[in-house]
Amino acid sequence: MGAIYWLTGPVTAATHDGAWPAASVETARQIMSGGLVLPEEQRRLDVPRTVNGSSGLDLRRFGSLLRARKWTIVLVTAAVLGTALLFSFRQTPIYVSQASVLVLVQPGQNAPDGPNMATEKRIASSAAVAKLVLARLQLPRERPQALLADLSVEVPVDTEILNFSYSAPVPEVAQQRAQLFAKGYLDYRQQRLGDDVLATQRSLQDQISSLNKRHEALQKKASAETNEVTRRVLEGQANLLFSQINNLYVKQAELVRAQEAPPGKMLADAEVSRAPARPNHLVNGLLGLVLGLVLGLAAAILREHADDHLRGSDDLETQVGMPVLGAIPPIATRNGRPRAELVTIEQPDSAAAEAFRHLRVNFAVAAASRGAKTVLVTSASEGEGKTFTTANLGIVLARSGSTVILVSADMRRPHLEQLFGIPPARRGLADFLRDRAVLRDMHIDEAGAMWSVTHNLMVLPVGSTDGDPTDLLGSSDVTEFIHSLRQVGDYVLIDAAPLLPVADAAALVPACDAVLMVANARSATRADVLEARQQLERMHATTLGAVLNSARDGAPRRYPHRG
Repeated sequence: MGAIYWLTGPVTAATHDGAWPAASVETARQIMSGGLVLPEEQRRLDVPRTVNGSSGLDLRRFGSLLRARKWTIVLVTAAVLGTALLFSFRQTPIYVSQASVLVLVQPGQNAPDGPNMATEKRIASSAAVAKLVLARLQLPRERPQALLADLSVEVPVDTEILNFSYSAPVPEVAQQRAQLFAKGYLDYRQQRLGDDVLATQRSLQDQISSLNKRHEALQKKASAETNEVTRRVLEGQANLLFSQINNLYVKQAELVRAQEAPPGKMLADAEVSRAPARPNHLVNGLLGLVLGLVLGLAAAILREHADDHLRGSDDLETQVGMPVLGAIPPIATRNGRPRAELVTIEQPDSAAAEAFRHLRVNFAVAAASRGAKTVLVTSASEGEGKTFTTANLGIVLARSGSTVILVSADMRRPHLEQLFGIPPARRGLADFLRDRAVLRDMHIDEAGAMWSVTHNLMVLPVGSTDGDPTDLLGSSDVTEFIHSLRQVGDYVLIDAAPLLPVADAAALVPACDAVLMVANARSATRADVLEARQQLERMHATTLGAVLNSARDGAPRRYPHRG
């Protein structure tokens, strides 16, 4: 015994053994016969819909974007990451060595203030120090600026330390030059200190010589003076000069000590680096990965906005302005058509077959709320699966116990007959519309045009398609003919041509109770769907809803049954 699927709304039963079910759906029959009246609130409902918060909807759309454009994101990320790594590995490795110097307070300086480290930093990275380094390297023709380009001098916060860092492709060169710059700074400061001391000593010596001469002159003048008062004044002046001379001698002694004191000392010698400081392949790879993801997402968003194809059920519902009654997942195709076109018979356990059973329930509720029995099934453009949808929806409706008539009304490219194996020479819709005598009698079943698939599923083929289909379908007899079919079956599904390329479907709209729009997620565009919607609105057509084929969202979850 096959599994039974219980669903809300009209109760339906479906079997998986290929046989038609014996049970009928009493509730659906009552609705269609008028014995069961839906509440006014339910009659106004298109289809039950889940209301989500805007944040949840945005996250779901973002997730759909990631799924739909995952290869764009992957390819852009891989390209940027590969470029970053290629650039990183093609760079010449650079080694960095560092030497540290402690700057000492010189005699005569104000110890609490200490040295001006900003000035010392500028001296350390000056061309004068670079010339001393070039002299030690025996590179007299090299420009100091070229040597300074790879030097970095930093002062750690709240310290009197100079860190000399030198970068070079060869680790030994980096170590040698960092060490030479540190020593070159000390040598330069020592040399400048010596020069300053010598200049100050000369100045002091000149002052001492001048004071000595004045002192001697005062002493001679005091010795020759006979006036006691005047002599004492001269001796006082001579003593004062003598004190100044002694002070200058003290300063000279201090200068000697300052000349002997070093301007600084090495805290740490430069060492040969074993690993290059740059490029850092890990950091470059991570930056490339992050940049690739950002660019990949940007490319995906740009492609999403540039691509006019439908994004899924929500997008179709927005564009078409009606509820999506069913989302049929993708099935295998051959030459652009499904391999199993009657999927509800050939693959009854598949996700697509289960999706059609979901569609049956929503379709029955929507049709009952509008009192619709004759439903035009069409699409915006060709190749969107309207015939595939018509056939399989008719099968699952018939399996629920309803009497279903499928009408092949696509007179330009009929395909419904091929699905059910109907001979092409058989009389059909076009012949009835041309034969007014048959229309008057309305004995369609007696005319032998109906092709019985089962006792409650019949197909009316298109028949002879000579002439202009639009004129034939737009005749005044069409409404009367379709009304006669309405008296025979519970549901009449009319497979019509696409709306946009030709006017055939538009000619049938006034004769039908409602319209069911079909779109394919792989081929349908927003512009086409919107144009089809506007065309139906201009005709004041009653719409039941839409069906999305090849949908990757909204498909029913699998629930395996026991045979």
